[in-house]
Amino acid sequence: ALAKKANPGKPGAQKAKIDVPKPVTNLDLNGRRLVAVGDIHGDFAQAMKALELSKCMDSEGKWIGGTTVLVQVGDILDRGDNELAIMRKFQKLAREAKEAGGDVVVMNGNHEIMNVMDDFRYVTKGAFGECRRWVEKRRAREAEKLGEENVEPLPPVPDGVTPNSYYGLWARRDLFLPGGEMAVKMASNPTVLQVGDTVFAHAGITENHVDYGFQRLNNEVAAWMVGKNSQPPKHVLEEKGVVWTRDYGGAEGGNKSEAAACKRLTEALDATGAKRLIVGHTPQQKGINSGCGGKVWRSDTGMSRGIYGNTPQVIEIVNGRVRVLSA
Repeated sequence: ALAKKANPGKPGAQKAKIDVPKPVTNLDLNGRRLVAVGDIHGDFAQAMKALELSKCMDSEGKWIGGTTVLVQVGDILDRGDNELAIMRKFQKLAREAKEAGGDVVVMNGNHEIMNVMDDFRYVTKGAFGECRRWVEKRRAREAEKLGEENVEPLPPVPDGVTPNSYYGLWARRDLFLPGGEMAVKMASNPTVLQVGDTVFAHAGITENHVDYGFQRLNNEVAAWMVGKNSQPPKHVLEEKGVVWTRDYGGAEGGNKSEAAACKRLTEALDATGAKRLIVGHTPQQKGINSGCGGKVWRSDTGMSRGIYGNTPQVIEIVNGRVRVLSA
């Protein structure tokens, strides 16, 4: 209702032209340790617990993972109040990891796609506030540098809408609509990824996605997020798409039998040469588990207090051996 009444424009769509990044799609492990962190949903404290548990970050927030490859499977956004702080933390860890010979990769989940599509139904009041403060600080820096008269004024607040609510929504759109600051940052993140013999997708893959091409899919999501393409590829919109399907979510995904899904997964993995798929998306109330004879691993423990607030767990793979790390 607020979006219709306030109609604070589409600031994200009016940014200067930006080069389209090419997200990483394949990484060689070369004997390195691989760690997967599931859905975070705006819960900074739980995210930090997961990162410490992974032995990739110390209690002071510094990278200690050495050459480890750390993959976060998407859904940093929504249901929690500290999304931008989490995004910034992962960016910092990525820089530190690179210096040590490691890699940190954050993926796009369905909630990242939703936000770039102007779907804010799961955004918390606190997250709108975080966006408002972010944009206010950015604008203040610009005014100090360029002079207030050279910075575009904020739109007036419509009657009957509180300034905090209006500017929270306005800032959210400014940051996350195509071409916005956060959308551009997320454009560098893959939506599908292969690290050695492990494939990552927020929800799942089929042979159709392999045939379409992981790099092509990632590039098209990136082009949409920066505002070059008007729509993302259909594979991130479809019910059975890479960020939406529940087919690999096990019993928690409403699957009484996974035989058909396992057959599709085997075909997809054979086409990639990989041994396993790691997904998030479907919260597992009893913790991380596997299916299809170890060909799919479900990383979403519902750790965010916006979901279940469960104890964080992470997946570790060393020399092809998969194990679950628990606090």
